[in-house]
Amino acid sequence: MIRLSFLGGCREVGRSAVLVDTGTEKILMDYGIKINVKPTQHPNKINTKLNAILLSHSHLDHSGAIPVLFHQGQKCPVCCMGINRSFSQMLFLDSYKISRYEGEKERYSKADIKKTMKKFKTIKYRKPFKIGKTKITAFDAGHIPGSAIFLLENQNKRILYTGDFNTSDTRLINGCDSDIPQVDVLITESTYAQREHPNREKEERNFIEMIRGTLANDGIALVACFAIARAQEIILVLDEYELKERIYLDGMAKKATRIMNGFPATQREYDQVKKAMQRLRVKPVTNRSIRKKAIKKPSIIITTSGMLSGGPIVNYIERLWDREDCSLILTGFQVPGTEGAILLQTGRYIHSNMELPVKMNVRKFDFSSHTSRSGLFKFVKKLNPGKVFCLHGDDTKKFAQELRDEYSFDAVAPKLGDSFSVK
Repeated sequence: MIRLSFLGGCREVGRSAVLVDTGTEKILMDYGIKINVKPTQHPNKINTKLNAILLSHSHLDHSGAIPVLFHQGQKCPVCCMGINRSFSQMLFLDSYKISRYEGEKERYSKADIKKTMKKFKTIKYRKPFKIGKTKITAFDAGHIPGSAIFLLENQNKRILYTGDFNTSDTRLINGCDSDIPQVDVLITESTYAQREHPNREKEERNFIEMIRGTLANDGIALVACFAIARAQEIILVLDEYELKERIYLDGMAKKATRIMNGFPATQREYDQVKKAMQRLRVKPVTNRSIRKKAIKKPSIIITTSGMLSGGPIVNYIERLWDREDCSLILTGFQVPGTEGAILLQTGRYIHSNMELPVKMNVRKFDFSSHTSRSGLFKFVKKLNPGKVFCLHGDDTKKFAQELRDEYSFDAVAPKLGDSFSVK
């Protein structure tokens, strides 16, 4: 009998973690942290020897607690697409630095990060591999480059774990693999189970219009982005509309872009990000003098963090907050309670000991890399699972209820620590 234990990501967004116990193998799918809360929240502790960790993608809410496992003595492989090794190392080191700076309890060391990275094992889409008696196949999740949906087959049962996925194409990558077999058990993310995304083309046009208006007023268009995938998506949008203005790239987005350029085949069109940067003459910000130069004349600055919680964006806001000719553009979801969410609600930027009544033109655009409400329902119906577990969402209970009432699926939103047998 197979047993599923839900150790994180239950009725919340963040700290995803699911343990699969086949009776002979113990396989962990993701082990993330819940960011933007203090102290940082971790999944439930693992009290058994693992045979493998399957990493769906490198975002910290899916990967961030993995070094803790190796600090505790785990020795198993971390199986994922190759680009995730580089992304994860970057994020682990940054997370470690931030936690020390903020005085949080140290759960792992730099040495533990090194041990962790040595255990990363590269897999390929649609190339099955085995962990003991369990056959595992990764499918493209369409969320960020290298994101994976995992199919586990054991005891004549098929269990599918989505991680984060997107059924729609973006400029950067194609939507998820649509040729996935029907399964007995589906463990699905539910991030946008209660929301539809706006029309992407219209959202891009409005985004470009705002930037052009800002530049026409001799202002600075400050674009706040997540480092992985979102910053590069924005570069491709700017290239599509041929905004050959002064464009700067700052913060962790620089390193994430270098990593992505090192894996050109992970992009929708081979090496398209690097080519777009060359056409646009994007200038990396490598020192303070360039950062000062970037705001002296009309320009576009793409930088982190996406929720305004740290990174160079703080410095730029501090310098530009009272300029009505400038714009602050948010390109992703703002977690409630974060600096970005509070700014949208109150018009004030509150960070550390700073509180500024922002006069810049502030607006949020939806460039999400998660599938929408309708995409989630379509995905579940196509797979036609015997059992559905709804995770990684703000209202997973409602989503599960809708799957039960409207489509007669056996759906449940597990609570943290719940365990189920697969029969």
